[in-house]
Amino acid sequence: MSKAALMYCSHSDQNAGHIQCALALADELSEQFDVTLLLSERWSENISAPDGTRLLFLPAHESDEQHHASPAQRDSLLKIYEDLRPRVVVFEDFPFRQCQLREEFLPLIESVRSDGESLVACMTDGILADSLSDDKAQMDGTADLLSRFFDIVIVRSDPAFARIEEFFQPRNTLHTPLYHTGFVVRQRNIVRPAAHGIRRGVVVSADGCHGMTLFRLAIEAHRTLQQANPVPMTIIAGESMTEDDWWTLQSLAQGLPELSLKRNSSDLSAELAAARWSINQCDYNTAVDILRTQTPSLFVPDTFVDQREQIERAKRLVYWGAGRLLMPRHLNTASLVNEIHQLTKFESRSMNFDLNGANNAAQLIAQIIYHNNYTPVSARPSSDTRLH
Repeated sequence: MSKAALMYCSHSDQNAGHIQCALALADELSEQFDVTLLLSERWSENISAPDGTRLLFLPAHESDEQHHASPAQRDSLLKIYEDLRPRVVVFEDFPFRQCQLREEFLPLIESVRSDGESLVACMTDGILADSLSDDKAQMDGTADLLSRFFDIVIVRSDPAFARIEEFFQPRNTLHTPLYHTGFVVRQRNIVRPAAHGIRRGVVVSADGCHGMTLFRLAIEAHRTLQQANPVPMTIIAGESMTEDDWWTLQSLAQGLPELSLKRNSSDLSAELAAARWSINQCDYNTAVDILRTQTPSLFVPDTFVDQREQIERAKRLVYWGAGRLLMPRHLNTASLVNEIHQLTKFESRSMNFDLNGANNAAQLIAQIIYHNNYTPVSARPSSDTRLH
């Protein structure tokens, strides 16, 4: 029996953090499988594979104005599958998102199903508060694809925090089982507190592509606070920030000795463990780091794009006592100064969510394949004739 596992994670401006989740699952799967992780080519210089994982980069996506499939990527996917004949195939976030890649994915998925030997899994977040939750037709189409082609859906969320059923409610029956395996941590390292237990200053972090407004206002707020309530501040720009924006930040930070700039951080959780407070946009990975480090936080969701997921995630963290929420429409220098002042008086409550999602998912996959005599979905009769 093949021990190969094939994972696919496609990049876009809105799912860069999903790559880190895919890397974490690949790391855990590599304990029992020979893992190949496929990523888009643009990440070849920024991502390194975990031990035991082979990293491959597909040709750049090129679609025409009608969004037809990219033959190069489609053919590459099929060839890699034929070479590996994997026992496990995992798609990060498809078909819940990345619908534009449907024509590229379906030939691969149909080939996997026709062979009838592979477990096909989808891995996604528990919060789907984007356009999918408003489009019943798209939701029904997603349910159809899941029921026809996928064996399991792995939800990287603690069910006490968010369940996918809250957002994904198709009108037709979904036959594919859903498993909430817990939050996925990007790195297995142990988060250590600062020396002597002293945590100092505030860390401001955001997606480099969409964090410039927050960074500018954070610098202005820091300048204002230095006059009455000095708070050391570190801004972590993110690797996707442009050189022009990085140069602008450096210019704005001149003359502020208590302000530090970092181009990027290889371990944000360690930065947060050493900080007294955090200001962030509440993307998935940063939220998990907040849960790990229990760092009191001010959540300021992205102002440039529709980030309902960030807002929904932040509201839940506020409910559980992790911090405060400043809505994007209220973000300005004065409001940020006030919120930072309030944050310095805030004490977070202890939270105990499952942060072992990658290992739990890997163990689930191995159990299904090796211990349960599991029958792939292609051999299961469907009771819903609308799928055929």
